[in-house]
Amino acid sequence: MIQVTNLTKVFRGETDVTALTGINLNVDDGDIYGIIGMSGAGKSTLLRCIALLETPTQGRIEVTGWTSPPCRERT
Repeated sequence: MIQVTNLTKVFRGETDVTALTGINLNVDDGDIYGIIGMSGAGKSTLLRCIALLETPTQGRIEVTGWTSPPCRERT
C-alpha cells in the first residue's frame, strides 16, 4: 500500500519552483497505476519523493506500514 498525503515539493534557488502542491494518492496492494502528464508536470518528482530520492517539502508518505519522518521546511 502507498499513501501520499498533502505532498508538496518546492525546489529552492534564486527563483523557487513549486513542482508538487497538495498531492494526495492512495494505491492499495495489488493495484497498478500509471502516471501521465505533460513534460514538466511533476511526474518524476512525485515518484522520486515516494522512493525518497527527493525530500518532500511538506506532506506524509506511507509505504506498506513505513511512514516518512516529518518534513521540515528548509530555508
